[in-house]
Amino acid sequence: MEYYRNLPHFQPLEAAYFITMRLYGSMPKHLIELLKEEQEVVRNRLSASEDTESELYQHQKRYFARFDSFLDRPDNGPYWLSEPAIAEIVKEALHHRAGMEYGLIAFCLMSNHLHLVIHTYGNTKADFFLYRLLQSFKSYTARRANQFLKREGPFWHPESYDHIVRNGDELKRIILYTLNNPVKAGLVAD
Repeated sequence: MEYYRNLPHFQPLEAAYFITMRLYGSMPKHLIELLKEEQEVVRNRLSASEDTESELYQHQKRYFARFDSFLDRPDNGPYWLSEPAIAEIVKEALHHRAGMEYGLIAFCLMSNHLHLVIHTYGNTKADFFLYRLLQSFKSYTARRANQFLKREGPFWHPESYDHIVRNGDELKRIILYTLNNPVKAGLVAD
């Protein structure tokens, strides 16, 4: 399945995915523009390369590492996910859907973003399955969180980062990365 937002996405119905979703407003516009400009420069350079797929994969890893390091900075709020009641809303929604719509492998809830590793089952014929799954999850949790916060407006940023896990070794690295995110951000010792 393929759909377009900022980039085209190919999403097999059965696959392991690494997903990062962030709160609306959690990254300043100038940082977003900087990352987009850097990405465009690399894409233009890679269009002339012979080993584009491998280089693009390495670039995407570097892009995500920079993106995530910006999210981990202490000045990139809002921090609604650090509120225990909101964290519980998100956690319950993840576990409620697990086993029915996907296998929940790992997740890490940070103050302004969520890392998620799931395996989709492939037992659905729905177009844009992952996109619709995330849209439904975000809609439900945003509504509940906004009720708790007594606020209106966007809660999640509309687009998420998603990456198809290529193999078992990469899956292990991604799980460790996900579970280690609070350590990397300096929130806990280990």
